[in-house]
Amino acid sequence: MMQQQENSMSKSSQTQTAPAAEAQAEGMLTFTTRFGQVQVNPERLITFPHGLFGFRDCTEFGLAKLPNVENTPLLLLQCTNQPAIAFLVADPATLGLELKPEDRAEALRETKLPEASTQMMCIITLYDNGDSYYLTANLKAPVLIDSAAQTGSQFILSNKSYSTQHKI
Repeated sequence: MMQQQENSMSKSSQTQTAPAAEAQAEGMLTFTTRFGQVQVNPERLITFPHGLFGFRDCTEFGLAKLPNVENTPLLLLQCTNQPAIAFLVADPATLGLELKPEDRAEALRETKLPEASTQMMCIITLYDNGDSYYLTANLKAPVLIDSAAQTGSQFILSNKSYSTQHKI
C-alpha cells in the first residue's frame, strides 16, 4: 500500500521559492506544484495528528481546487508543512464508487470522528500508460475529514473487497 501512495504523491516539479508558501494579499497560501499555482485558505487547514500512511510527518493539509481544470470531482490535498507533497483526492460517490454503510460506520467509529461533519475521500493515483492515462482510487484506506473540527485521519477498512488500486 505504501508503494501505491508513494505513486499517488505529487511532487513539485518546479523549484519552490523561499518561503515555500507565500501569503497572498487576499490571505491565501499559494504553493507551486506540478499542477500549477495552488491556493489554500489558511483558516480552513486540516490537521492530521498522525499524518497519512507512509507520510507521518505530513500533518497539516489544505483542500484545493486543481488549477486550470474545470468541472472535475478531483481535489488536491496539499500538505502545507511539506509543500512538495500533495495527493489527488475525491469523494468516492462523485466517481460512481460506493463504500458500504457498515464500512463507513466502522471508519467513523474507529477514528471517533462525527458522522454529521465528516466526509470520506479516496486518494487517486494517475498512471501514465505511455500513450494514455488511467486513474485508480484507494478505497481500502479512505481519508476522513471532519470539517467542523478541521481534523482528519486515514483508516484501513477491514473489508477485503476493497482495493488500493480500484480502476476508475
